[in-house]
Amino acid sequence: MSLTRNTLKDLRALAQKKFREEQDLFLIEGFRLVTEAADSDFEFIEVYHTHGAAEDHLVKALLHKLQRKTRVTLTTERELESFTDTVQAQGIAAVLRQKHASPEALLRNNGGHSIIVAADAVSDPGNLGSMIRTCDWFGVDAIALGVNTVDLYNPKVVRSTMGGLFHLPIIDGVDLPVLLSKAKSAGYTVYVTDTEGTAHFDRLKYASKSLVVFGNEAWGASEAVKVLADARVVIRRYGAGESLNVGVACGIILSSMRRLFN
Repeated sequence: MSLTRNTLKDLRALAQKKFREEQDLFLIEGFRLVTEAADSDFEFIEVYHTHGAAEDHLVKALLHKLQRKTRVTLTTERELESFTDTVQAQGIAAVLRQKHASPEALLRNNGGHSIIVAADAVSDPGNLGSMIRTCDWFGVDAIALGVNTVDLYNPKVVRSTMGGLFHLPIIDGVDLPVLLSKAKSAGYTVYVTDTEGTAHFDRLKYASKSLVVFGNEAWGASEAVKVLADARVVIRRYGAGESLNVGVACGIILSSMRRLFN
């Protein structure tokens, strides 16, 4: 079955942030991501697959499952390749509705130990995807993305999360100073990573309700965020490296927090 020119045009346009925002949609590619999405509460708009992909018994079972909740459309390999990353697509892709919630929702129903991670102007899609994947691994309760952070539904971000996007609450476009103020009022302790910080990450006794902010790859967190920190956290440098990847820093600090919590 051939897709119409308009359909193909719209699918290709999902690579652009402006169009994704206008339509409130995004595209996912590959068996793993479509499977993870199928088990989440994201709304499917349509699934596209090739004849060859449907011959695989796992893909066939997935398509049968998805037919109960959305439209499943057969397309050609050439058409699918025209709107996906041919390395990742594996003959299957889907269009989903974006999810939105208020930042305050992150602070609700987080009794006992709670960890929220925030990204302040993290600009590289791969770095943000790595952070989300890391947060998923360490069981973070929620993620807040500041207004200047790369788009959550950027195709590279989505792929880099390895399904983490579908496992935990993530809210983008957040006014971080406002959220941090409300978090402090709700009993959270705010930690901001800072290369000039004085609180060493492995010497802190983290609060049971913690919100950790990771800043931009080049200049770190903004001053408006730093002034709200209860502690400015630093990972000591032992070598000659100029900087530490923000995704790596996220993993180091979350590992330390989990060790103390557990």
